[in-house]
Amino acid sequence: MYAYTWDTETGGLLLNNSQLQFSKEPRPVYYQELDLLGFDRFWSYDKDDSQPYMWAETNSYIYKGRHVASLNGGSLYTAPTISIIKEPEPEGQKLQQVDIKGMIAKNEVIFDSLVKDTIKKIYNTYLEFRKKVQVFHVSFSGGKDSEVTLDLVQRALPHNDFLVIFGDTEMEFSDTYRAVEQAKIRCEEENIKFYTARSHFKPKDSWRRFGPPGSAIRWCCSVHKTTPQLLLLRDILGKNDFSEMAFVGVRRDESARRSGYDYTSRGTKHKGQWSCNPILDWNSAEVYLYIYKYNLYLNKAYTKGLSRAGCLVCPMAASKK
Repeated sequence: MYAYTWDTETGGLLLNNSQLQFSKEPRPVYYQELDLLGFDRFWSYDKDDSQPYMWAETNSYIYKGRHVASLNGGSLYTAPTISIIKEPEPEGQKLQQVDIKGMIAKNEVIFDSLVKDTIKKIYNTYLEFRKKVQVFHVSFSGGKDSEVTLDLVQRALPHNDFLVIFGDTEMEFSDTYRAVEQAKIRCEEENIKFYTARSHFKPKDSWRRFGPPGSAIRWCCSVHKTTPQLLLLRDILGKNDFSEMAFVGVRRDESARRSGYDYTSRGTKHKGQWSCNPILDWNSAEVYLYIYKYNLYLNKAYTKGLSRAGCLVCPMAASKK
């Protein structure tokens, strides 16, 4: 939503009142990613994942506001080539971690306004639809966007007026399952009902029947997410015909396809479903700021260099990350 600049003092980013025309989807870079890519051959840093060391925009690495390295090439079986552009610290000194508290403080005014507006919009959507639908739920994936969406919804709505559903494809990262367990614990503490939906088909059976999932035929979502969630809601409500409102952590900046989504829509998954995308206009900078500000659990897949934490064989994933 908001444009950002790099802050040399905190090593973080600063939002400003300009509207972001095109997001490069910045993401924090932790030591695990630096190790996996081989940056430890060039730079010295502690093996400490309490804070990130820098940021990345696609293949460019930004340290204290300076473009210090780039990656070239790379695939599932081939390591990318590292190009060092500038030395992050003089004389090979250790990298310093991003000052997260300082970054949050510098963004407080503009970011708090964004959060308040988003929560208000979620609540107004709830008021508009509470007589039109039989159930509200958060569609939880274990990724950063659904983590933020869940937290926003629980701040906006009464905890007994919505539930959370994790659609388990049984093809998720182990880090994602750990994130889901953390979400379950938190929901239990907050008296929010948390459910897991699974297909009666095992993934290996689906692979034999349909072949590998592809961008054109994404049976992985329809067979192992959408349909199991619908069947679960039928069991919960005790009826086959119902209307629902799903709060989904979808953002325009994620893909060209999602850039055309509406804030609310009907029938995108099945005819009885309304969807609401509370963070549709947020960019990744704002998502990470929210996670840091409210101390939410960050799926460890992101600390290893992934920009998205979909299932292991997601056909929509980028070639490198």
